[in-house]
Amino acid sequence: MFKVLLVDDEPMLLEGISSIVEWERHGTKLEGVARNGLEAMEFIEKHAPDIVITDITMPGLDGMGLIEQGSKMSPLIKWILLSGYNEFEYAQKAMRFGVKHYLLKPSSEEDIQEALAEVVQELGEKRVQAKKTPSETKRYSSVVNKMIDSIGDNIENPDLSLRWVASEVLYMNTDYLGKLFKKEVGEKFSAYVLNRKIDKALDIMEKQNDIKVFELAEKVGYGNNPQYFSHIFKKRTGSTPTDWIKKR
Repeated sequence: MFKVLLVDDEPMLLEGISSIVEWERHGTKLEGVARNGLEAMEFIEKHAPDIVITDITMPGLDGMGLIEQGSKMSPLIKWILLSGYNEFEYAQKAMRFGVKHYLLKPSSEEDIQEALAEVVQELGEKRVQAKKTPSETKRYSSVVNKMIDSIGDNIENPDLSLRWVASEVLYMNTDYLGKLFKKEVGEKFSAYVLNRKIDKALDIMEKQNDIKVFELAEKVGYGNNPQYFSHIFKKRTGSTPTDWIKKR
């Protein structure tokens, strides 16, 4: 279940959306509601929701401010914006933060459910990508497929690197493999490995709320340097592993 936070300063709208949307049907749970951006920020800090549905015009911290601050605290949140004002600059600014769903009030039940379904699909695809499923590897050559499989099979190995895969798995030239991987995948082998390690760490934390940072570091190949793991985790997500675990 993906956790949803609903934010609006109109009590009737909060109650209306809370009751009409079929949350469980979309694989979501309405985890909480907030009446303004400041309440929402407190909720995000404590509970780290996956999806936030928010009004734009609110007293105190408005919706755009909430998106800006909330994205820094929890970069993986997906946002759905509600607004009574048909002004392009709001949508334009929202798009800079990666917001794809901008709904005008009064939004119909169908509009909200459609936006929610699309966001859930995006989140689901991201989780699938984190597991390097066969559907991902079909796009690449057999050599690159083997490189990707090697990453998944050795994600806990502290020696995992392009040179290690070249010498211990494929017995091929390191430079050639590096260029081939970059050409087909679109990013360097090292960057791809780093992203998969962070994705794996996030997946583990979703399932184990009480895991220790040093245990997490071991599971993604940084057992000998948990401090470095914390550094790269924060650089990618905006939060340290300790803070992320507390939010869950």
